[in-house]
Amino acid sequence: MAQGFNLTEVQEVCGSADIVSLSPGEFLFQEGDPAHAFYIVKSGVLRIVSGSTVYETLRAGGIVGEMAIVEEKGRRSASVIAGTHAELLEFDAPKFLSLVAQTPEFSLAVMRVMAQRLRVMNQRRRTDR
Repeated sequence: MAQGFNLTEVQEVCGSADIVSLSPGEFLFQEGDPAHAFYIVKSGVLRIVSGSTVYETLRAGGIVGEMAIVEEKGRRSASVIAGTHAELLEFDAPKFLSLVAQTPEFSLAVMRVMAQRLRVMNQRRRTDR
């Protein structure tokens, strides 16, 4: 899924990011966990899951964790697990808000991701009936 933002620009606005490394089968976070950051996939494959349902597969450039940050003090709505070795850039909530304030393209990209995820969920709900 193309995100529509420039990683270099993100890092210019936010400064350096922490790098999170995951092994296959390792969770980035689990459903219900408190949220403190959002992530951009640098490399590898991750899956957004709830129970045994895989909602989305993420690859380099994908973002995850934005919903709980937008909700402010939200909890994770799904789990994220590594399908392969993966590296992610971690940005805390203040950096996310800085990006939203300074980079309209980033804000639109996040809204597009959230809209696409909502569309997929609605489609699944219709087909599950």
